[in-house]
Amino acid sequence: MAQKRIILTMGPGGVGKTTVAAALGLQAAVSGRRALVLTLDPAMRLAEAMGLGGVEAGQRNELSIELLHASGISAKQALTVEMLDTHKAWTNTIAREVKDPSLRKKIIDHPFFDRMSHDLAGAREYAAMEELYHLYLRGEYDLVILDTPPTVHGMDFLEAPDKVLDVLEHDAYRWLMRPALLAGKMGLRMLNFSGGYVTKTLARFTGMEFLRDLAGFVDLFSGLLEGFRQRASVVRATLRSDVTSFVLVTAAQKGSIEEAVTLYRRLKNHKMAPDALLVNRFTFPPEKVVSGSWCHDELIQIAGTSGVSQKRANQIADALVWSYQALDKLSRRDRSALDSLKKQVPNCCQPMTIAMMDGDIHDLSGLEKLRLAIFESSDKRKEK
Repeated sequence: MAQKRIILTMGPGGVGKTTVAAALGLQAAVSGRRALVLTLDPAMRLAEAMGLGGVEAGQRNELSIELLHASGISAKQALTVEMLDTHKAWTNTIAREVKDPSLRKKIIDHPFFDRMSHDLAGAREYAAMEELYHLYLRGEYDLVILDTPPTVHGMDFLEAPDKVLDVLEHDAYRWLMRPALLAGKMGLRMLNFSGGYVTKTLARFTGMEFLRDLAGFVDLFSGLLEGFRQRASVVRATLRSDVTSFVLVTAAQKGSIEEAVTLYRRLKNHKMAPDALLVNRFTFPPEKVVSGSWCHDELIQIAGTSGVSQKRANQIADALVWSYQALDKLSRRDRSALDSLKKQVPNCCQPMTIAMMDGDIHDLSGLEKLRLAIFESSDKRKEK
């Protein structure tokens, strides 16, 4: 947290990954670093966790030092949060990449530009990669924390550049579009479609106008692909460098553990092994209750001065024993899942367990409790 410039939180869905990212942002603010928490999650969980209500995509929201202090957070810097606007990020990328105003306008105004930015597989993640790298280069923030989508889509962020660029520059794809492109330039009557069975078949279902538009867009984009590919290579090198850390978040449940192990292995294959592994919502062993009679004896002593009947004392004692047994069972289940995780990722960092919170986090005060749970646990481990 003190040295990195980029932190990516990754993990299965429903394990509190977004709130962890927000808690890391709070820690940066407390330590005096200018931080931006950028989320790709369209569900707006980040805004909910911070109690921000409605947040527009692409609009930065600054949590001032005064606001953080009012929530009991001893911040030294403000914290900025943003939900990625894919279309805006792509527009910014084109604006930076294309110097010719006329060509830039043709690309951005093309109907397929909007379709690509929303519908093309990996387009959202590619835009996030471009935005992340641009933020890093500008140096406006000391730290950028990227909250990635759940496991599978989180990996899309790392693999998106190749997917998007392969589609746009694939030889077979361009061969397929060429008759439609020529049709737009020469007119349908002048174009010889002999041998173009695939193109003619597609035209029957989509319409030749659709194919012409798509071919024209690919043609406009063709001159940018090499620059995109080179930058994607530079971004990957940055993500593998010392300025970047990956935080893998999971929960002590079988399905979440399996997804986390898969993600860990894929990250290692990309030479991006996580620097921190957080097991969130962990059930710790309850306070030891020896027996119902022990509870009963304690309660009888209280009953003598508070007017609680023996029957009521027995009922409370039974409830306490039942609660203890239930919590003990949950704790043993979570411990077993944690042991399984350790065995499957033996070369990873030591997992950190974060206790289950009292309820859902929906404001800055709740987020502060999570921040303290993460970093107080870390400090205690260092002391030991």
